[in-house]
Amino acid sequence: MADATAVAQALRLHHYLYLAPLTFLYWDHLLTFGDEVRYIWSKPKTASAYCFFLNRYLAAFGDLAVTVFYYHEVPQSWSAPFPDILNTRLIHRERCPDLNLARQILLIVNQITVCLLLTVRIYALYGRDKRIISCMLGVGAVLIAVSIWAASRAGGVPQRGEPGCNIADPRNVAIMIAIPWEAVFVYDVMIFCLLFYKSLQTRRDSGLRWSQIPLLSLLIRDGSIYFVLMATVNLANILTSYIAEPLLVSCLSTFASNMSVTMMSRLMLNLHSVDSRAGIFSTSTPCATSITELDTLRTHDLERSAHIAPPRPKSVQLVAQAPMVVDPEPWGNQIQDPEIGEFTHHLADT
Repeated sequence: MADATAVAQALRLHHYLYLAPLTFLYWDHLLTFGDEVRYIWSKPKTASAYCFFLNRYLAAFGDLAVTVFYYHEVPQSWSAPFPDILNTRLIHRERCPDLNLARQILLIVNQITVCLLLTVRIYALYGRDKRIISCMLGVGAVLIAVSIWAASRAGGVPQRGEPGCNIADPRNVAIMIAIPWEAVFVYDVMIFCLLFYKSLQTRRDSGLRWSQIPLLSLLIRDGSIYFVLMATVNLANILTSYIAEPLLVSCLSTFASNMSVTMMSRLMLNLHSVDSRAGIFSTSTPCATSITELDTLRTHDLERSAHIAPPRPKSVQLVAQAPMVVDPEPWGNQIQDPEIGEFTHHLADT
C-alpha cells in the first residue's frame, strides 16, 4: 500500500511539472501572437521567418502530441500491419518505451533548433566571422553525436497499472538521460562566453563605460538573464538524473525545453521588429536599432525607445541654460596685478 501511494504521489508530481511548462509555453504564445502576426505573418516570408516557425510550432505541436499519449490509455504493445511483408522485429513492440523514445527525440530536436539559432545570432554579432561559425559548429557536432549515442542507450521500464505512459528509469539509464542536457549546458556556457567576450571587445574598442553603450548594456543584461535561467533549469534537470527516484528522472526536461523555445521566439520577434527581412541573420548594429536587437524579454521596447532622444552635450546645456554677458570695463578697472590681468584677459578672450 505504501509503495502504491509513493508511486501515485511521484506520478502526480511528475505530471504537475509537465503541465506547468506546457501552460507557460501556450500562454506566452497567446501573449505574443499579435506581434507574431505583425512582424512575421504580415511580412514577406524569409529564411529567418521559417526558422521562427520551426522553433515555435515544432515545440507547440510536438508537446500537444506528447500530452495526448501521456494522459491517454495506450495499448501496452502494437503490431505492424502486413506481417508477411514486414517480417522484421517491428512486428510486435512495447508501445510505451517507443513513445518515450519519441518524446526524448522531440526534446533533443527542440534543443538543437534553439542552439542553431543562437549560433546564427552569435555568428551575426561577430560580423559573420568564419572562424567563429566553424568553431561553434564543430563543438555542436560533437555534442550532438554524444547526445544521440546516450539517448539510444536510455530505455526505462514502463510503469504498469497506471493510466498513460509512465517510465521508471533506473540509475544507469538516468545517467544516460542526463548526458544530452549536460551537452546543452556546455553549449550554453560557450555561447555566453562568446557573448561576454564580444561585450568586452566592444567596450575596449569604444573606450566608453558599459552604461554609455546601450547595445553593450543589453548584451550583458539579456545574455546574463538567458544564461542564468537556462543554466539553473538545466542543472536542476540534470540533478534529477542523479538524486531523484526513478519516476522523477528528468522531470524538468519539458520545462527546460519550453523555456528555451519561448525565449528564442521572443528574441526573434524583437529582431524582426527591427529588420523584418534579415531577422536573426541581421548584422547591423547602429545605435538607433541596437537598443532592442537583443532584447529577449520585452517585445515593445522598440516603441518606447523610439521616443527617447539622445542627451545633449553638457557644455551646450550649460550655455543654453545660463548665458553669460561679460562687461569688459569693470574687469579692466579691478585688475591691478599684471599676472592676474593677463589671466583674466585670457578668460575674456575665451
